[in-house]
Amino acid sequence: MTNKVSIVIPIYQNEATIAQVCREVSAVIGAHAGGWAPHFILVNDGSTDRSWEIMQGLQRGRRGGFTLLNFNRNFGQMSALLAGYSHADGDCVISMSADLQDPPEVISLLLSAWRQGHKLVVANRQMRDDGLISDALSNICWKLLRRFAVPGIPEGGFDFFLMDRELRDHFVLDPEQHIFLQGRLLFYGYQPFCVPYERRKRLLGRSQTSLGVRIKYFIDGFAAYSFLPLRIMSAVGILLFIAAVLISGLIAWYVMVHGSRVEGWASLMVVILFLNGMQMLAIGIIGEYLWRNIEETRKRPHYVLRDVLPRSGSDA
Repeated sequence: MTNKVSIVIPIYQNEATIAQVCREVSAVIGAHAGGWAPHFILVNDGSTDRSWEIMQGLQRGRRGGFTLLNFNRNFGQMSALLAGYSHADGDCVISMSADLQDPPEVISLLLSAWRQGHKLVVANRQMRDDGLISDALSNICWKLLRRFAVPGIPEGGFDFFLMDRELRDHFVLDPEQHIFLQGRLLFYGYQPFCVPYERRKRLLGRSQTSLGVRIKYFIDGFAAYSFLPLRIMSAVGILLFIAAVLISGLIAWYVMVHGSRVEGWASLMVVILFLNGMQMLAIGIIGEYLWRNIEETRKRPHYVLRDVLPRSGSDA
């Protein structure tokens, strides 16, 4: 029996690596025992280089193996993945990047685990080589998310994985605006089976994911799956109120006993600035949650497709 596997790869300024990653993935799947019919779903997320042209060349050279999606503009990686999953019709779906940092040979391990009955198989990074500061910040963020937002996330996180068709059907149904991929995958209750691997060093091109995008994604994870920031602000508010009552009582007693003198300008300014800073922080945290609620009510599309080039013999 031949199993169909869909490989979803978001593309953004990856003209140097698209062809190579597809060749390596095809070779791995072709060599895997059991018989597999690979179906690549390449999603061009508004690239301004030759990515779309190269994608079309790949499709022409291998008819029946590629579905190409082309966005009107850059909508972001999560939108590209969602579009790819929506067009996936395989028995299982593999999600990976196009920068060659995800070793294609790991796919063989993912497929073997799926054959054993695991619905969600994740390639769990054991180490990464993206630079000392980047690696440290990434590890801290994943630890915080694992501890306070999504406890089931494997240490070090993941973005290279295989999901069963059943999980894929759940994932694409009524997605929220600001998707936190790992949290949404784990939300449905499927236990992840981890396959350890070492992420490759980037040899071609450079990362298109800015620090701002990474920070937003981290906040998305917290806002979607944890109310801890709100609880912290509530606790801080209660503590400040108790402190204000105690200090007010102490000041009243001091004035009645010792009289009042015009002193303490510096300490007064420190208190005012501290309280104003805490208020602005609280407003900012509440604003993050409210903004996401407003975005949900607008029901804007996650992406707009300019072109859809289905594989031959497909009505996708």
